[in-house]
Amino acid sequence: MLVAVRKPHIKVSVNGIGAALVIRDILAKYPKAEVTPDDEAVDVTTTDWWKKMASTSHMGTVLRTYRSNAGLTLARLSKLSGIARSHLSEMENGKRAIGPRTAKKLSTALKVDHRLFL
Repeated sequence: MLVAVRKPHIKVSVNGIGAALVIRDILAKYPKAEVTPDDEAVDVTTTDWWKKMASTSHMGTVLRTYRSNAGLTLARLSKLSGIARSHLSEMENGKRAIGPRTAKKLSTALKVDHRLFL
């Protein structure tokens, strides 16, 4: 499952053979990363946060996130994609489906894979 977020905050649990090497490489690439011991790993799909997000999330949420991350207004995305601004708004609000042709137009305008919207 792909998840789109505005500011990715990632919590990773690493253990077993090679864990120290993985942590070293992460810290080399991302020096501001925080490493803390965590003895209690939790499956994110069992959390209340996940359940709330899953119940309120739809492809329009993904579209809005990618549009926002690209710094585009609905009007600008409309010009780039050739899709009416009102239709884009309806898609973002879950009132209009995103079909295969529309997904391709959006992916071209946003420079992302069209499968994100299907």
